[in-house]
Amino acid sequence: MAHVENIAVALLAAGRSTRFGESDKLAAELGDRTLIHWAAEAGLSVPARRWFLVAGPDAGGDAEGYERLTNPAPTQGLGSSLRIAAAAAAQAGVDGLLILLADMPFIGKAHLGRLASAFGYDGTRPVFSLAPDMAAQPPALFPASLFEALQAIQGDKGARGFAEGASLVSTDPERLIDIDTPDDLARARALLPALPPDI
Repeated sequence: MAHVENIAVALLAAGRSTRFGESDKLAAELGDRTLIHWAAEAGLSVPARRWFLVAGPDAGGDAEGYERLTNPAPTQGLGSSLRIAAAAAAQAGVDGLLILLADMPFIGKAHLGRLASAFGYDGTRPVFSLAPDMAAQPPALFPASLFEALQAIQGDKGARGFAEGASLVSTDPERLIDIDTPDDLARARALLPALPPDI
C-alpha cells in the first residue's frame, strides 16, 4: 500500500488558452470565485505533502497554498507542464503525483478523495478519472515509478498513454467538464446552480 499523505498535487495552469480569446481564461468569474480557484481549492482538500502550481512565465496570479513552478515554454504543450511537475515530485521524494487541470472547475473533494484511496490500495498503478465515453482522463494520480517516464513526455498529448492497466474512478459527468471556450464557461455558469452534490 502507498502512503496517500506522501503525495504531491500539481495544478497545471500554463496552457495558452487560444480558444478562449484575448482575456485571461483562468481569471474569468464563475460563481463566487475565479476559474483557477475552483480547482485550486479542490487540490488543497487532498492531505498531500506538497502542492505545486505550474504556470507560464507571464501568468499574473498565484494560487494560495501552492508553490509556483514556472513553465518557460508553455507553447510546447501540456507535456512541458507534466515534465516540470514530475521533476518537482521526484525531487520532493513523494510516493505519488496528483495532476489537476486548472480549467476543470467542478472537480470536488469527494472525487479526489476516491482517487487517493484507489492509489492507496495499490500504489503501483496510475489512477485516472473515468469520462462518460469511458476514456481515462484527468485528474489522475501517478506512482513515483512513473516520474521518470512523465519527464520524457513530449507535445500536447498529456499522460493518457499511461492509462492502460490503470485504476479508473468515475464521477458525475458534469464534474469532469473543462473550460476551453467562452461557450464552455457559459455552460458551466448555467450548470452551477444545479450541480450534483460532490459525493
